[in-house]
Amino acid sequence: MAKFESVPFAVASNLIHRLASPDFLEFGQEYGVKEELEELKNTVESINDKLLDADDKQDQNGGVRVWIRKFKKVLHHADDFLDDLAMEFRRDKLGAAEGKEVNKILLSISSSNQIPLYNEMPDKIKEIRESFNDVVKELKDLNLSPRSGVVKQTNREWRETCSFVLESDIIGRDESKKEIISLLRQPHEKQRVSVIAIVGLGGLGKTTLAQLVYNDLEVQNVFEKKMWVCVSDNFDVKTILKKILESVTRRPTADGSSLDYLQEELREKISGKKYLLVLDDTWNERSDKWAELKKYLMCGAQDSKILVTTRSKKVANAMTATTSYLLKGLTDEESWSLLKNIAFEGDSEGVNQNLESMGKEIAKNCKGLPLAVKTLGGLLREQTEEREWENVLRGGVWKSCEEQDSMMPILKVSYHNLSPEMRQCFAYCSLYPKDSRIPKNELIQLWMAQGYLECLAEKHRMDMEDIGSQFVKTFLMNSFFQDAESDEYGEIIKFRMHDLMHDLAMLVAGNDCCYLDSKAEKVEGSPMHVSLESGAIHLLNSLDKSRLRTLILPYYRNFDEEEVPVANFKYLHVLKISTHYFSKSSDSIEGLKHLRYLEIVGYFPLNGIPGLGRLYSLQFLSAFVAVSRGTLNELKDLNQLRGELRIESLDWVSDVALESQDVNLKEKKFLKSLTLDWYHEREDEWPNNYLHIRNCDSLQLLENLQPHSNLKQLGVRSYRGVHFPNWLSLLKNVVHISLSSLHNCRCLPSMERLPFLKSLDISFLHELEYISLYEDFAVTFFPSLESLVLLSCSKLRGWRSRLGDDINDSHNLSLPLSFTNLSQLGVSFCSKLICMPTFPKVKVLEWGQLSAAEPLIATLNTTCSADSSSSAAPLSMLKELTISDPSKLPKGWMQTLISLESLQVEWHESETLKEFETGFKGGTDCLPSLRKISIQWCGIKALPDWICNLSSLQHIEVSCCQKLASLPEGMSGLTNLKIFEVINCSLLLEECRTQTSAVSRQIAHIPQIILREK
Repeated sequence: MAKFESVPFAVASNLIHRLASPDFLEFGQEYGVKEELEELKNTVESINDKLLDADDKQDQNGGVRVWIRKFKKVLHHADDFLDDLAMEFRRDKLGAAEGKEVNKILLSISSSNQIPLYNEMPDKIKEIRESFNDVVKELKDLNLSPRSGVVKQTNREWRETCSFVLESDIIGRDESKKEIISLLRQPHEKQRVSVIAIVGLGGLGKTTLAQLVYNDLEVQNVFEKKMWVCVSDNFDVKTILKKILESVTRRPTADGSSLDYLQEELREKISGKKYLLVLDDTWNERSDKWAELKKYLMCGAQDSKILVTTRSKKVANAMTATTSYLLKGLTDEESWSLLKNIAFEGDSEGVNQNLESMGKEIAKNCKGLPLAVKTLGGLLREQTEEREWENVLRGGVWKSCEEQDSMMPILKVSYHNLSPEMRQCFAYCSLYPKDSRIPKNELIQLWMAQGYLECLAEKHRMDMEDIGSQFVKTFLMNSFFQDAESDEYGEIIKFRMHDLMHDLAMLVAGNDCCYLDSKAEKVEGSPMHVSLESGAIHLLNSLDKSRLRTLILPYYRNFDEEEVPVANFKYLHVLKISTHYFSKSSDSIEGLKHLRYLEIVGYFPLNGIPGLGRLYSLQFLSAFVAVSRGTLNELKDLNQLRGELRIESLDWVSDVALESQDVNLKEKKFLKSLTLDWYHEREDEWPNNYLHIRNCDSLQLLENLQPHSNLKQLGVRSYRGVHFPNWLSLLKNVVHISLSSLHNCRCLPSMERLPFLKSLDISFLHELEYISLYEDFAVTFFPSLESLVLLSCSKLRGWRSRLGDDINDSHNLSLPLSFTNLSQLGVSFCSKLICMPTFPKVKVLEWGQLSAAEPLIATLNTTCSADSSSSAAPLSMLKELTISDPSKLPKGWMQTLISLESLQVEWHESETLKEFETGFKGGTDCLPSLRKISIQWCGIKALPDWICNLSSLQHIEVSCCQKLASLPEGMSGLTNLKIFEVINCSLLLEECRTQTSAVSRQIAHIPQIILREK
């Protein structure tokens, strides 16, 4: 199958947009090239109209592929040239705005940059136009038609709140899951470690089934250690051992680690432990390679298991699998059920009978392959016209699938339904290795750095980040991405690609995108975007340096400028590189003026990054460290920075006035997240003259670091000052604020009027006494706040007005303050906290150790006014409660907790937990919704009798209670109890494992018993 040529839709659109921009119109007027630039724009537009048709036809027409290749060469040359002009013109205007002497544009540009001087300008533009004219001539012979770049999409996909299911319900795999788990539990007397293989076609759901098994509670109870590794087609023993070690330790391992080191570390982690290792997507058919790897895995305990997923029975045989489980396809009925769920998003009531009939035929044609069903389901989502369904059913895709014995034609159909911009973004994803977890924000930033989202964002008047997020959601909806992970706020943070989708991305990217690992022997073509593993670093010199736009280098490799001549890659837009390079090289990166994305992995180099301050087009800089005198001011002109910026080691700033007055964060309006960190992990490397000035002028430094009001997220860590600047109250768009380890800070500015603030985390402010309020604090009080954490603020009394009045002062009692939208609250180690607003609507509450009871009592005593929008009793919405000491709470304090589903008791010194009985006020029927109770780090000797009255309980968990040895007699009365879990409770674990013990008898009726040492 011939590789595609990736079509540069976004580059062409951006070039047209740039030529029509006010800056270029002004430039053309000033230098007499306005007509030439206009003609160039018209030429590129005439080509751009036919690019979509070229992309769709290149699969069947080699001449089209050749033409696309030629067009790209001309286009990128023009784009680089115009990018140079745009940067110099912008820089010239910036100088004029600052009142400096303005030199004529281009006269200040050295010949080494290969930018023509003014008198050569018309010739250069003419040369570019002629190159495009040659491309246009060849285009006429290809019979390509102009086509709109607008692909039919639902309005929902472009809305800010796009609703979709991250993972469709997995259908038809319950029995297979049970059978695999049964195989894993079977003892094997002849082998200490045995192998089970799941064998099936690509797209059949082998990985999904393995994930279901891997994450099952029963499996977690059987195996002490679990490890997951995607092997793919490069069966390199050292690489696989490294991945296994990373999986079991949950941390990265240095690339340069020796085989001896890896096997010793792994042996230490799994020796004598009963483990489960999943080797996903395995292709190796050589038994000698498997034998080499297997010898390092034989140190596990008896009945350890290795679960392999593969498309080939030969692989299963080579790996000496004791059982090969042949995974069957979905039934026609199961396929239709899955297709229906996706296409109609779970709402299939009243579906047109003709659509249902065609849908069943489409599902049947998918031959039981879940990925094919999901892909076509996404394609047909919200398509209610019968014509759309008939096109899929009667199309030639099914014949192509039979001829190629592959489902790739189905995936191509879905790809061709994408918009041009999305096609280019999808192809770029091939830079990630197979089965890798792709960070959402990083991927969007890489797309932006290549200019893929720019024109679309302007067209829809949206931020590029929001366009990128919609792309990710659409890719998930249509199964290009899968296995999405979300953060605590429900935002997608990571996902992966099915290996067949990754194959598709590599196909449509052609030679433009290239991931090189240790197996790579040479570089195909002239790639523009390259990611290298350490074993392929020798191939770097074979790359076309004038063509390269993305260079992603290994994280843990020691480079120098001879091995990686970074300064030679003048047209890079993206560079990810280890800090080791800059610690050894004196090269300046000033010449990389096209750079949009720079990520330094590892410690920031102590000598800084020479030339960083001259990268005026830089959009993303993961971290900046104030490591030497004056370096902080290098941020001055980097006003295109966006996304997230961390400024670290601010303790190194010695002369605040000199080193920070020009940082200019207030002008960086595109920044969304800013972290300011005074702490430096390598304090032993501080020069002696820094040690005595670390606390000087901290307030002035923080004043100088005031961000733009567009900022969405702010973090401040280890700030040394006593006061916090008032600019905190001015961040009108901020959503998240985190203040940590501000050890000297005594008072914080008012924040209650910040209209969009959703989460506030104040931790380890040991000297903090008050949080300020505006005088008329009852007008608006944290209107959007949903999450609040107060941790280890031992002197914090609470909120008070700027006049010095506590919110609890007697003359203010007629105006009680309340967090109206707060749903999550965590308070721990705040023993003096008494002046706090009430929180009657909270859903998740952690009231931890050494925390004053007054705010909780005040909330429990809250009464709702007659005209209140909600008449619910205080804490009646509470679903999860973590509490340490309820002894000061009033009798019957649990009676309003009617929605409580989970109760966690921790760090309670009592041996009986009798203090909780008073909360029930004569009975436990006040907790009708309670499903789980957890008791952790407590001094109890026996579970309390009152637990037996919680009839709705389904899950009891006890952990780290070393004195606990017995259970109440009424345990057998908990008929709804499904899970009894004991973790690191040595006495109770022994009783549970003794078949003749009273405890063993008391838990015999519970379906699932989980016993773990840790």
